[in-house]
Amino acid sequence: MLQPNKNLEKASSQPVELLQIEALKAENSQRIVAITVEKIRQSLDLEYIFQTTTQEIRQLFNSDRVILYRFNPDWSGTFVSESFAQGWLPLIQQQVDQPEIVENISECSLKNLSIPPIVDTYLQNTQGGRFSQNESYRVCHDVYSAGFSKCYLKILQQCQARAYVITGIYQSQQLWGLLAVYQNDAPRKWQTDEVYILSQIASQLGVALQQAELLKQTQSQKEELATALKNLQQAQVQLIQNEKMVSLGQLVAGIAHEINNPVSFIYGNLKSADEYTQNLFSLLDIYQRHYPQSIKAIEEFTNFIELDFLRSDFPKLFKSMLMGAERIRDIVLSLRTFSRLDEAEMKAVDINEGIDSTIMIIQSRLNPANQRLQIEVIKEYGSLPLVQCYPGQLNQVFLNILVNALDALEDSAVKGRWTKKYNLMDNPRIYIRTQFLEPDQVTISIADNGLGIPEDTLKQIFNPFFTTKPVGQGTGMGLAISYQIITQKHRGSLECISQPGVGAEFIIRIPLIQLVPNF
Repeated sequence: MLQPNKNLEKASSQPVELLQIEALKAENSQRIVAITVEKIRQSLDLEYIFQTTTQEIRQLFNSDRVILYRFNPDWSGTFVSESFAQGWLPLIQQQVDQPEIVENISECSLKNLSIPPIVDTYLQNTQGGRFSQNESYRVCHDVYSAGFSKCYLKILQQCQARAYVITGIYQSQQLWGLLAVYQNDAPRKWQTDEVYILSQIASQLGVALQQAELLKQTQSQKEELATALKNLQQAQVQLIQNEKMVSLGQLVAGIAHEINNPVSFIYGNLKSADEYTQNLFSLLDIYQRHYPQSIKAIEEFTNFIELDFLRSDFPKLFKSMLMGAERIRDIVLSLRTFSRLDEAEMKAVDINEGIDSTIMIIQSRLNPANQRLQIEVIKEYGSLPLVQCYPGQLNQVFLNILVNALDALEDSAVKGRWTKKYNLMDNPRIYIRTQFLEPDQVTISIADNGLGIPEDTLKQIFNPFFTTKPVGQGTGMGLAISYQIITQKHRGSLECISQPGVGAEFIIRIPLIQLVPNF
Protein backbone atom coordinates (compact mmCIF):
# COMPACT_ATOMS: atom_id res chain seq x y z
CA MET A 1 0.00 0.00 0.00
CA LEU A 2 1.38 3.34 -1.05
CA GLN A 3 2.03 5.88 1.63
CA PRO A 4 0.91 9.46 1.03
CA ASN A 5 3.64 11.85 -0.06
CA LYS A 6 3.45 14.70 2.45
CA ASN A 7 5.87 16.86 0.49
CA LEU A 8 3.72 16.51 -2.60
CA GLU A 9 0.56 17.42 -0.67
CA LYS A 10 2.31 20.46 0.76
CA ALA A 11 3.49 21.55 -2.65
CA SER A 12 0.08 21.08 -4.22
CA SER A 13 -1.63 23.14 -1.48
CA GLN A 14 0.61 26.18 -1.92
CA PRO A 15 -1.07 27.49 -5.12
CA VAL A 16 -4.44 27.25 -3.38
CA GLU A 17 -3.18 29.23 -0.41
CA LEU A 18 -1.65 31.82 -2.71
CA LEU A 19 -4.93 32.17 -4.55
CA GLN A 20 -6.77 32.58 -1.27
CA ILE A 21 -4.28 35.23 -0.14
CA GLU A 22 -4.64 37.07 -3.46
CA ALA A 23 -8.42 36.85 -3.20
CA LEU A 24 -8.33 38.27 0.34
CA LYS A 25 -6.03 41.05 -0.84
CA ALA A 26 -8.37 41.85 -3.73
CA GLU A 27 -11.38 41.83 -1.43
CA ASN A 28 -9.58 44.06 1.06
CA SER A 29 -8.51 46.41 -1.73
CA GLN A 30 -12.09 46.69 -2.98
CA ARG A 31 -13.30 47.41 0.55
CA ILE A 32 -10.66 50.10 1.06
CA VAL A 33 -11.51 51.69 -2.29
CA ALA A 34 -15.23 51.64 -1.46
CA ILE A 35 -14.68 53.30 1.93
CA THR A 36 -12.44 55.99 0.45
CA VAL A 37 -14.76 56.65 -2.48
CA GLU A 38 -17.73 56.92 -0.11
CA LYS A 39 -15.94 59.70 1.79
CA ILE A 40 -15.08 61.46 -1.47
CA ARG A 41 -18.69 61.35 -2.65
CA GLN A 42 -20.10 62.91 0.50
CA SER A 43 -19.91 66.28 -1.24
CA LEU A 44 -19.88 67.78 -4.71
CA ASP A 45 -17.72 70.67 -3.56
CA LEU A 46 -14.40 70.34 -5.39
CA GLU A 47 -12.29 71.84 -2.63
CA TYR A 48 -13.75 69.35 -0.14
CA ILE A 49 -13.25 66.47 -2.59
CA PHE A 50 -9.60 67.39 -3.18
CA GLN A 51 -8.84 67.81 0.50
CA THR A 52 -10.59 64.58 1.45
CA THR A 53 -8.87 62.61 -1.31
CA THR A 54 -5.33 63.63 -0.41
CA GLN A 55 -5.87 63.17 3.33
CA GLU A 56 -7.54 59.77 3.01
CA ILE A 57 -4.93 58.40 0.58
CA ARG A 58 -1.98 59.57 2.70
CA GLN A 59 -3.44 57.88 5.79
CA LEU A 60 -4.31 54.76 3.81
CA PHE A 61 -0.82 54.44 2.30
CA ASN A 62 0.95 55.73 5.39
CA SER A 63 3.00 57.90 3.03
CA ASP A 64 4.81 61.19 3.48
CA ARG A 65 2.94 63.18 0.85
CA VAL A 66 -0.05 63.02 -1.54
CA ILE A 67 -0.55 65.60 -4.24
CA LEU A 68 -3.34 66.45 -6.70
CA TYR A 69 -2.18 68.20 -9.85
CA ARG A 70 -4.51 69.69 -12.44
CA PHE A 71 -3.76 70.50 -16.06
CA ASN A 72 -4.73 73.85 -17.53
CA PRO A 73 -6.14 74.12 -21.07
CA ASP A 74 -2.62 74.95 -22.38
CA TRP A 75 -1.22 71.85 -20.57
CA SER A 76 0.54 73.87 -17.94
CA GLY A 77 -0.60 72.89 -14.48
CA THR A 78 -1.08 73.79 -10.85
CA PHE A 79 -1.40 72.03 -7.52
CA VAL A 80 -4.97 71.92 -6.30
CA SER A 81 -4.46 70.01 -3.06
CA GLU A 82 -1.71 68.52 -0.92
CA SER A 83 -1.49 66.45 2.27
CA PHE A 84 1.90 65.86 3.92
CA ALA A 85 3.22 64.31 7.09
CA GLN A 86 4.72 66.30 9.93
CA GLY A 87 8.31 67.35 9.36
CA TRP A 88 8.06 67.87 5.58
CA LEU A 89 7.77 71.18 3.76
CA PRO A 90 4.59 71.98 1.79
CA LEU A 91 5.41 71.89 -1.91
CA ILE A 92 2.56 74.23 -2.81
CA GLN A 93 4.06 76.98 -0.65
CA GLN A 94 7.58 76.01 -1.71
CA GLN A 95 6.61 76.47 -5.34
CA VAL A 96 5.58 80.05 -4.51
CA ASP A 97 8.71 80.78 -2.48
CA GLN A 98 11.16 79.00 -4.86
CA PRO A 99 10.12 79.50 -8.49
CA GLU A 100 13.24 77.62 -9.63
CA ILE A 101 11.53 74.38 -8.68
CA VAL A 102 9.46 74.60 -11.83
CA GLU A 103 12.27 75.75 -14.14
CA ASN A 104 12.36 74.22 -17.61
CA ILE A 105 14.20 70.87 -17.58
CA SER A 106 14.06 70.25 -21.31
CA GLU A 107 17.86 69.83 -21.33
CA CYS A 108 17.53 66.84 -18.96
CA SER A 109 17.42 63.31 -20.33
CA LEU A 110 13.74 62.43 -20.49
CA LYS A 111 14.10 58.95 -21.98
CA ASN A 112 13.15 57.07 -18.83
CA LEU A 113 11.59 59.99 -17.01
CA SER A 114 8.73 59.31 -14.63
CA ILE A 115 7.03 62.66 -14.40
CA PRO A 116 6.28 64.15 -10.95
CA PRO A 117 3.49 66.70 -10.94
CA ILE A 118 5.76 69.50 -9.78
CA VAL A 119 7.38 69.85 -13.24
CA ASP A 120 5.03 71.97 -15.31
CA THR A 121 7.19 72.51 -18.39
CA TYR A 122 7.65 68.92 -19.52
CA LEU A 123 4.01 68.08 -19.03
CA GLN A 124 3.06 71.23 -20.90
CA ASN A 125 5.47 70.61 -23.76
CA THR A 126 4.32 67.02 -24.15
CA GLN A 127 0.64 67.76 -23.44
CA GLY A 128 0.45 65.51 -20.40
CA GLY A 129 3.41 63.26 -21.10
CA ARG A 130 2.85 59.52 -21.33
CA PHE A 131 -0.37 59.81 -19.38
CA SER A 132 -1.97 61.33 -22.46
CA GLN A 133 -0.97 58.15 -24.30
CA ASN A 134 -3.18 55.96 -22.09
CA GLU A 135 -0.41 55.08 -19.62
CA SER A 136 -2.46 54.78 -16.43
CA TYR A 137 0.32 54.90 -13.82
CA ARG A 138 4.09 55.23 -13.22
CA VAL A 139 5.99 53.64 -10.32
CA CYS A 140 9.42 54.51 -8.90
CA HIS A 141 10.72 52.48 -5.94
CA ASP A 142 13.93 54.51 -5.50
CA VAL A 143 14.82 57.63 -7.47
CA TYR A 144 18.57 56.95 -7.04
CA SER A 145 18.43 53.56 -8.73
CA ALA A 146 16.05 54.52 -11.54
CA GLY A 147 18.72 55.89 -13.89
CA PHE A 148 17.47 59.47 -13.76
CA SER A 149 19.68 62.34 -14.92
CA LYS A 150 21.41 64.60 -12.43
CA CYS A 151 19.18 67.44 -13.52
CA TYR A 152 16.02 65.50 -12.72
CA LEU A 153 17.45 64.10 -9.46
CA LYS A 154 18.10 67.66 -8.34
CA ILE A 155 14.45 68.49 -8.89
CA LEU A 156 13.35 65.38 -6.99
CA GLN A 157 15.63 66.36 -4.11
CA GLN A 158 14.03 69.77 -3.99
CA CYS A 159 10.69 67.98 -3.87
CA GLN A 160 11.99 65.79 -1.02
CA ALA A 161 10.94 62.67 -3.00
CA ARG A 162 12.66 59.26 -2.69
CA ALA A 163 9.94 57.01 -4.12
CA TYR A 164 6.58 57.60 -5.72
CA VAL A 165 3.63 56.18 -7.60
CA ILE A 166 1.62 58.40 -9.96
CA THR A 167 -1.65 57.72 -11.74
CA GLY A 168 -3.62 59.76 -14.22
CA ILE A 169 -7.04 61.26 -13.48
CA TYR A 170 -9.42 61.19 -16.43
CA GLN A 171 -12.64 63.13 -16.71
CA SER A 172 -14.84 61.90 -19.57
CA GLN A 173 -11.78 60.14 -21.07
CA GLN A 174 -9.88 63.44 -21.08
CA LEU A 175 -6.69 63.69 -19.00
CA TRP A 176 -7.65 66.05 -16.18
CA GLY A 177 -4.60 65.75 -13.91
CA LEU A 178 -2.39 63.49 -11.82
CA LEU A 179 -2.66 61.86 -8.41
CA ALA A 180 0.73 61.18 -6.79
CA VAL A 181 1.82 59.42 -3.59
CA TYR A 182 5.35 60.17 -2.33
CA GLN A 183 7.64 58.43 0.12
CA ASN A 184 10.29 60.93 1.18
CA ASP A 185 12.41 59.37 3.90
CA ALA A 186 13.50 56.10 2.21
CA PRO A 187 12.95 53.85 -0.82
CA ARG A 188 9.66 52.00 -0.93
CA LYS A 189 8.61 48.85 -2.70
CA TRP A 190 5.15 49.72 -3.94
CA GLN A 191 2.83 46.72 -3.84
CA THR A 192 0.54 45.71 -6.67
CA ASP A 193 -2.56 46.17 -4.54
CA GLU A 194 -1.39 49.70 -3.60
CA VAL A 195 -1.08 50.66 -7.25
CA TYR A 196 -4.48 49.09 -7.91
CA ILE A 197 -6.10 51.01 -5.03
CA LEU A 198 -4.60 54.29 -6.19
CA SER A 199 -5.76 53.67 -9.77
CA GLN A 200 -9.29 52.83 -8.61
CA ILE A 201 -9.49 55.93 -6.42
CA ALA A 202 -8.21 58.07 -9.30
CA SER A 203 -10.89 56.56 -11.54
CA GLN A 204 -13.63 57.30 -9.01
CA LEU A 205 -12.20 60.77 -8.50
CA GLY A 206 -12.70 61.35 -12.21
CA VAL A 207 -16.35 60.35 -11.79
CA ALA A 208 -16.70 62.74 -8.85
CA LEU A 209 -15.16 65.51 -10.95
CA GLN A 210 -17.63 64.79 -13.73
CA GLN A 211 -20.52 64.96 -11.27
CA ALA A 212 -19.21 68.23 -9.83
CA GLU A 213 -18.85 69.61 -13.35
CA LEU A 214 -22.44 68.62 -14.14
CA LEU A 215 -23.58 70.30 -10.93
CA LYS A 216 -21.64 73.42 -11.89
CA GLN A 217 -23.25 73.41 -15.31
CA THR A 218 -26.68 72.90 -13.73
CA GLN A 219 -26.09 75.79 -11.33
CA SER A 220 -24.85 77.93 -14.19
CA GLN A 221 -27.95 77.09 -16.22
CA LYS A 222 -30.08 77.82 -13.16
CA GLU A 223 -28.43 81.23 -12.80
CA GLU A 224 -28.90 81.90 -16.50
CA LEU A 225 -32.58 80.96 -16.24
CA ALA A 226 -32.95 83.17 -13.15
CA THR A 227 -31.31 86.04 -15.02
CA ALA A 228 -33.52 85.43 -18.05
CA LEU A 229 -36.60 85.36 -15.80
CA LYS A 230 -35.53 88.59 -14.12
CA ASN A 231 -34.95 90.23 -17.50
CA LEU A 232 -38.33 88.97 -18.68
CA GLN A 233 -40.02 90.36 -15.58
CA GLN A 234 -38.28 93.70 -16.05
CA ALA A 235 -39.32 93.75 -19.70
CA GLN A 236 -42.89 92.95 -18.67
CA VAL A 237 -42.79 95.69 -16.05
CA GLN A 238 -41.51 98.14 -18.66
CA LEU A 239 -44.23 97.12 -21.11
CA ILE A 240 -46.87 97.58 -18.43
CA GLN A 241 -45.35 100.93 -17.50
CA ASN A 242 -45.42 102.06 -21.12
CA GLU A 243 -49.02 100.84 -21.43
CA LYS A 244 -50.00 102.76 -18.30
CA MET A 245 -48.34 105.93 -19.53
CA VAL A 246 -50.03 105.59 -22.92
CA SER A 247 -53.40 105.07 -21.22
CA LEU A 248 -52.78 108.03 -18.97
CA GLY A 249 -51.81 110.11 -21.98
CA GLN A 250 -55.05 109.21 -23.73
CA LEU A 251 -56.99 110.08 -20.58
CA VAL A 252 -55.31 113.47 -20.26
CA ALA A 253 -55.79 114.16 -23.96
CA GLY A 254 -59.49 113.41 -23.57
CA ILE A 255 -59.75 115.68 -20.53
CA ALA A 256 -57.94 118.45 -22.36
CA HIS A 257 -60.28 118.15 -25.31
CA GLU A 258 -63.58 117.48 -23.52
CA ILE A 259 -63.18 119.65 -20.45
CA ASN A 260 -60.56 122.26 -21.05
CA ASN A 261 -62.31 123.91 -24.01
CA PRO A 262 -65.77 124.28 -22.46
CA VAL A 263 -64.26 125.32 -19.12
CA SER A 264 -62.24 127.99 -20.92
CA PHE A 265 -65.46 129.13 -22.62
CA ILE A 266 -67.25 129.31 -19.27
CA TYR A 267 -64.32 130.99 -17.56
CA GLY A 268 -63.98 133.55 -20.34
CA ASN A 269 -67.73 134.40 -20.31
CA LEU A 270 -68.13 134.70 -16.55
CA LYS A 271 -66.53 138.13 -16.55
CA SER A 272 -68.88 139.34 -19.28
CA ALA A 273 -71.86 137.81 -17.47
CA ASP A 274 -70.86 139.65 -14.33
CA GLU A 275 -70.65 142.93 -16.24
CA TYR A 276 -74.05 142.32 -17.83
CA THR A 277 -75.57 141.62 -14.43
CA GLN A 278 -74.10 144.75 -12.95
CA ASN A 279 -75.52 146.74 -15.87
CA LEU A 280 -78.95 145.30 -15.23
CA PHE A 281 -78.72 146.24 -11.56
CA SER A 282 -77.68 149.75 -12.56
CA LEU A 283 -80.67 149.99 -14.90
CA LEU A 284 -82.93 148.83 -12.04
CA ASP A 285 -81.47 151.54 -9.80
CA ILE A 286 -82.29 154.18 -12.44
CA TYR A 287 -85.87 152.94 -12.66
CA GLN A 288 -86.22 153.12 -8.87
CA ARG A 289 -84.92 156.68 -8.78
CA HIS A 290 -87.23 157.94 -11.53
CA TYR A 291 -90.26 155.86 -10.57
CA PRO A 292 -90.10 155.64 -6.76
CA GLN A 293 -93.81 154.76 -6.58
CA SER A 294 -94.04 151.33 -8.15
CA ILE A 295 -97.17 149.34 -8.65
CA LYS A 296 -98.24 146.66 -6.18
CA ALA A 297 -97.26 143.75 -8.45
CA ILE A 298 -93.67 145.03 -8.73
CA GLU A 299 -93.37 145.49 -4.97
CA GLU A 300 -94.72 142.00 -4.31
CA PHE A 301 -92.24 140.44 -6.78
CA THR A 302 -89.39 142.53 -5.35
CA ASN A 303 -90.11 141.16 -1.88
CA PHE A 304 -90.52 137.63 -3.26
CA ILE A 305 -87.06 137.56 -4.88
CA GLU A 306 -85.44 139.38 -1.95
CA LEU A 307 -83.88 141.97 -4.19
CA ASP A 308 -81.56 143.41 -1.54
CA PHE A 309 -80.14 139.95 -0.76
CA LEU A 310 -79.84 139.19 -4.46
CA ARG A 311 -77.85 142.41 -4.99
CA SER A 312 -75.32 141.44 -2.29
CA ASP A 313 -75.14 137.69 -3.01
CA PHE A 314 -75.02 137.75 -6.79
CA PRO A 315 -71.40 139.02 -6.97
CA LYS A 316 -70.38 136.28 -4.49
CA LEU A 317 -72.08 133.70 -6.69
CA PHE A 318 -70.12 134.87 -9.70
CA LYS A 319 -66.92 134.85 -7.69
CA SER A 320 -67.49 131.25 -6.55
CA MET A 321 -68.27 130.21 -10.13
CA LEU A 322 -65.07 131.88 -11.25
CA MET A 323 -63.11 130.06 -8.52
CA GLY A 324 -64.68 126.74 -9.54
CA ALA A 325 -63.72 127.26 -13.16
CA GLU A 326 -60.19 128.18 -12.12
CA ARG A 327 -60.08 125.04 -9.99
CA ILE A 328 -61.05 122.87 -12.97
CA ARG A 329 -58.43 124.60 -15.09
CA ASP A 330 -55.82 123.93 -12.37
CA ILE A 331 -56.76 120.25 -12.24
CA VAL A 332 -56.43 119.89 -16.00
CA LEU A 333 -53.11 121.73 -15.89
CA SER A 334 -51.91 119.44 -13.07
CA LEU A 335 -52.82 116.38 -15.13
CA ARG A 336 -50.85 117.76 -18.04
CA THR A 337 -47.92 118.61 -15.80
CA PHE A 338 -48.08 115.19 -14.19
CA SER A 339 -48.12 113.15 -17.37
CA ARG A 340 -45.91 115.55 -19.36
CA LEU A 341 -47.24 114.12 -22.58
CA ASP A 342 -45.72 116.99 -24.48
CA GLU A 343 -42.35 116.33 -22.81
CA ALA A 344 -41.57 112.66 -23.51
CA GLU A 345 -37.93 113.56 -24.05
CA MET A 346 -35.54 114.43 -21.27
CA LYS A 347 -36.00 118.00 -20.08
CA ALA A 348 -34.88 120.28 -17.25
CA VAL A 349 -37.86 120.81 -14.92
CA ASP A 350 -38.80 122.02 -11.46
CA ILE A 351 -39.04 118.95 -9.22
CA ASN A 352 -41.09 120.77 -6.58
CA GLU A 353 -43.67 121.66 -9.21
CA GLY A 354 -43.89 118.02 -10.28
CA ILE A 355 -44.53 116.92 -6.69
CA ASP A 356 -47.25 119.54 -6.30
CA SER A 357 -48.97 118.35 -9.45
CA THR A 358 -48.87 114.78 -8.16
CA ILE A 359 -50.38 115.84 -4.83
CA MET A 360 -53.18 117.49 -6.78
CA ILE A 361 -53.94 114.10 -8.38
CA ILE A 362 -54.41 112.41 -4.99
CA GLN A 363 -56.13 115.34 -3.32
CA SER A 364 -59.41 113.45 -3.02
CA ARG A 365 -57.72 110.89 -0.80
CA LEU A 366 -56.18 113.51 1.44
CA ASN A 367 -59.45 115.25 2.29
CA PRO A 368 -62.11 113.61 4.47
CA ALA A 369 -64.53 111.96 2.05
CA ASN A 370 -66.21 108.58 1.88
CA GLN A 371 -65.13 107.99 5.47
CA ARG A 372 -61.47 108.12 4.49
CA LEU A 373 -58.85 109.28 6.96
CA GLN A 374 -57.86 112.94 6.85
CA ILE A 375 -54.16 112.97 6.07
CA GLU A 376 -51.91 115.99 6.47
CA VAL A 377 -49.12 116.63 3.97
CA ILE A 378 -46.14 118.54 5.35
CA LYS A 379 -43.88 119.92 2.63
CA GLU A 380 -40.34 121.09 3.22
CA TYR A 381 -39.15 122.13 -0.21
CA GLY A 382 -35.57 123.21 -0.68
CA SER A 383 -34.39 125.67 -3.28
CA LEU A 384 -33.66 123.37 -6.20
CA PRO A 385 -32.10 124.09 -9.57
CA LEU A 386 -33.80 122.63 -12.62
CA VAL A 387 -33.22 118.90 -12.92
CA GLN A 388 -32.72 117.13 -16.24
CA CYS A 389 -35.08 114.15 -16.26
CA TYR A 390 -38.05 112.44 -17.86
CA PRO A 391 -40.75 114.50 -16.10
CA GLY A 392 -43.70 112.20 -16.72
CA GLN A 393 -41.86 109.11 -15.52
CA LEU A 394 -40.50 110.91 -12.46
CA ASN A 395 -43.99 112.07 -11.53
CA GLN A 396 -45.12 108.46 -11.89
CA VAL A 397 -42.56 107.54 -9.22
CA PHE A 398 -43.89 110.27 -6.89
CA LEU A 399 -47.43 109.00 -7.43
CA ASN A 400 -46.52 105.35 -6.71
CA ILE A 401 -44.74 106.23 -3.47
CA LEU A 402 -47.43 108.66 -2.30
CA VAL A 403 -50.20 106.13 -2.99
CA ASN A 404 -48.28 103.51 -1.02
CA ALA A 405 -47.94 106.00 1.85
CA LEU A 406 -51.69 106.68 1.75
CA ASP A 407 -52.44 102.95 1.79
CA ALA A 408 -50.04 102.44 4.71
CA LEU A 409 -51.64 105.25 6.73
CA GLU A 410 -55.16 103.98 6.09
CA ASP A 411 -54.05 100.47 7.04
CA SER A 412 -52.50 101.88 10.21
CA ALA A 413 -55.79 103.58 11.08
CA VAL A 414 -57.70 100.32 10.61
CA LYS A 415 -55.27 98.54 12.93
CA GLY A 416 -55.45 101.23 15.60
CA ARG A 417 -52.04 102.78 14.98
CA TRP A 418 -52.85 106.20 16.41
CA THR A 419 -53.83 105.36 19.98
CA LYS A 420 -52.56 106.27 23.43
CA LYS A 421 -50.82 102.90 23.46
CA TYR A 422 -48.15 104.29 21.15
CA ASN A 423 -47.99 107.70 22.84
CA LEU A 424 -47.85 109.38 19.46
CA MET A 425 -49.72 112.19 17.74
CA ASP A 426 -53.17 111.26 16.47
CA ASN A 427 -52.76 112.85 13.04
CA PRO A 428 -51.56 110.66 10.16
CA ARG A 429 -49.00 112.56 8.13
CA ILE A 430 -46.91 112.44 4.99
CA TYR A 431 -43.65 114.37 5.02
CA ILE A 432 -42.13 115.50 1.74
CA ARG A 433 -38.69 117.05 1.72
CA THR A 434 -36.50 118.08 -1.20
CA GLN A 435 -32.88 119.11 -0.96
CA PHE A 436 -30.02 120.10 -3.23
CA LEU A 437 -26.77 118.28 -2.43
CA GLU A 438 -23.59 119.85 -3.67
CA PRO A 439 -22.30 119.60 -6.25
CA ASP A 440 -24.75 117.86 -8.58
CA GLN A 441 -27.44 115.83 -6.83
CA VAL A 442 -31.02 116.26 -5.66
CA THR A 443 -32.73 114.18 -2.97
CA ILE A 444 -36.46 113.73 -2.53
CA SER A 445 -37.70 112.16 0.69
CA ILE A 446 -41.28 110.94 1.10
CA ALA A 447 -42.07 109.57 4.58
CA ASP A 448 -45.14 108.58 6.56
CA ASN A 449 -45.84 107.91 10.24
CA GLY A 450 -47.69 104.65 9.69
CA LEU A 451 -47.05 101.11 10.85
CA GLY A 452 -43.76 100.75 9.00
CA ILE A 453 -42.52 97.79 6.96
CA PRO A 454 -41.31 94.49 8.49
CA GLU A 455 -37.71 93.56 7.76
CA ASP A 456 -38.53 90.48 5.69
CA THR A 457 -40.93 92.52 3.54
CA LEU A 458 -38.49 95.44 3.22
CA LYS A 459 -36.01 93.20 1.39
CA GLN A 460 -38.54 92.44 -1.36
CA ILE A 461 -40.51 95.64 -1.90
CA PHE A 462 -38.71 96.50 -5.15
CA ASN A 463 -39.11 93.01 -6.62
CA PRO A 464 -41.51 92.79 -9.57
CA PHE A 465 -44.95 91.41 -8.68
CA PHE A 466 -44.28 91.40 -4.93
CA THR A 467 -47.18 92.79 -2.92
CA THR A 468 -48.63 92.47 0.56
CA LYS A 469 -52.03 93.75 -0.52
CA PRO A 470 -55.02 91.43 -0.93
CA VAL A 471 -55.71 89.87 -4.32
CA GLY A 472 -57.25 92.42 -6.64
CA GLN A 473 -55.92 95.43 -4.74
CA GLY A 474 -52.28 95.44 -5.77
CA THR A 475 -50.19 94.25 -8.71
CA GLY A 476 -46.80 94.48 -7.02
CA MET A 477 -45.40 96.55 -9.87
CA GLY A 478 -45.59 100.15 -8.59
CA LEU A 479 -42.34 100.16 -6.63
CA ALA A 480 -40.61 97.87 -9.14
CA ILE A 481 -41.44 100.37 -11.90
CA SER A 482 -40.32 103.24 -9.68
CA TYR A 483 -37.00 101.54 -8.95
CA GLN A 484 -36.40 100.92 -12.63
CA ILE A 485 -37.23 104.51 -13.57
CA ILE A 486 -34.88 105.96 -10.95
CA THR A 487 -31.94 103.59 -11.31
CA GLN A 488 -31.99 102.87 -15.04
CA LYS A 489 -33.63 105.89 -16.62
CA HIS A 490 -32.14 108.53 -14.32
CA ARG A 491 -28.98 106.80 -13.02
CA GLY A 492 -30.00 107.52 -9.47
CA SER A 493 -30.88 105.50 -6.39
CA LEU A 494 -34.08 104.61 -4.57
CA GLU A 495 -34.03 103.14 -1.08
CA CYS A 496 -36.50 102.59 1.73
CA ILE A 497 -35.74 103.00 5.42
CA SER A 498 -38.30 101.65 7.84
CA GLN A 499 -38.85 100.35 11.34
CA PRO A 500 -42.03 98.63 12.46
CA GLY A 501 -44.19 101.04 14.44
CA VAL A 502 -42.23 104.11 13.32
CA GLY A 503 -43.13 104.54 9.64
CA ALA A 504 -41.35 104.33 6.32
CA GLU A 505 -39.23 106.75 4.34
CA PHE A 506 -38.42 106.50 0.64
CA ILE A 507 -35.33 108.42 -0.44
CA ILE A 508 -34.74 109.27 -4.10
CA ARG A 509 -31.38 110.58 -5.30
CA ILE A 510 -30.86 111.69 -8.89
CA PRO A 511 -28.15 113.74 -10.60
CA LEU A 512 -28.93 117.19 -11.94
CA ILE A 513 -27.70 116.33 -15.42
CA GLN A 514 -27.90 113.06 -17.34
CA LEU A 515 -24.61 113.00 -19.23
CA VAL A 516 -25.59 110.18 -21.58
CA PRO A 517 -29.14 109.58 -22.80
CA ASN A 518 -30.52 106.39 -21.25
CA PHE A 519 -32.77 104.40 -23.54
